[in-house]
Amino acid sequence: MKKFLAVATLAGALTATPALAQAEAAAEAPAAAAAEEAAAPEAAPITDADLDKFAAAAIKVNEVAQDATMSAEDKQAAMVAAVNGSGLDPNTFNEIATKSQTDETMKARVAEAFARRPAPEAPAAAATAEAEAETEEQVGG
Repeated sequence: MKKFLAVATLAGALTATPALAQAEAAAEAPAAAAAEEAAAPEAAPITDADLDKFAAAAIKVNEVAQDATMSAEDKQAAMVAAVNGSGLDPNTFNEIATKSQTDETMKARVAEAFARRPAPEAPAAAATAEAEAETEEQVGG
């Protein structure tokens, strides 16, 4: 179940990525972006810590993307804030998302990062029901 959740979350996050990429591209001047690409001969390697930050950000980005109460503009701002709050810059987030779609090694590394994430907490009602069931089993003998 945990792997399914991770894969589903990753898929949702990656579908939100183009919107994040568009906002980032719109925020930068095209000339500045071209100058940055020319100045950086090769991107820094993506570390496991970066992938852990990506997984955390992707989960938040996915939650924002699925929030039907937010406008598109609010979603965009919340997605960028989620990525920045994770400790990644949007360019690195987008780079990981893009590579994970085409590079099998990166896809596997991202899946591992999601697998390292703690399982989401069960809703209070489900946790209460489990506790009650355990108590009944103990009392019933």
